[in-house]
Amino acid sequence: MKLILRLSVLLLSLNAFGYTELVGCYETISINGNDVVAGPSLENSESELFMTANQYYRDLDTFKELNTLVVSVFNGYDEPYYGFSNVVIPVDKGNWSTSGNETTFKMDEDIMYYSSNYQRIKIDFLVDASFRTDGEYVDGKFYLSSIRRGMFYDFSVKLKRKDCI
Repeated sequence: MKLILRLSVLLLSLNAFGYTELVGCYETISINGNDVVAGPSLENSESELFMTANQYYRDLDTFKELNTLVVSVFNGYDEPYYGFSNVVIPVDKGNWSTSGNETTFKMDEDIMYYSSNYQRIKIDFLVDASFRTDGEYVDGKFYLSSIRRGMFYDFSVKLKRKDCI
């Protein structure tokens, strides 16, 4: 029993290592191979990867808030608007794997969505994400689909790590 517990803790530690090092602020270099131009406000032109206990996405069985990695990618400026693509990754669900400098996440299961008007809605959630690091650069590929939420993202991005403003 102790061996199983130790292996579980080790596995969870390895899984956390892959994505927690990605948390921080970034400059978006390109999306789908196209350059991204920042707006006049550098703070509003930042991409950011951050962890949060998400009040909207919940465990289907326990209704507990899910810990999520939010990948908020700045995708361009069209005066006066700053555009973002936000991919939500429930870190305690799905499968994480790390090989060399690449971390991947795959998930295809239902979770609970707790809407802003307090409705509990069972939603489908399909995520396929990969992060490849090379020094201060991160190449990401993201696919997120939820038919019941009306969400769909499919893009690749090149980010450069920077200090948060």
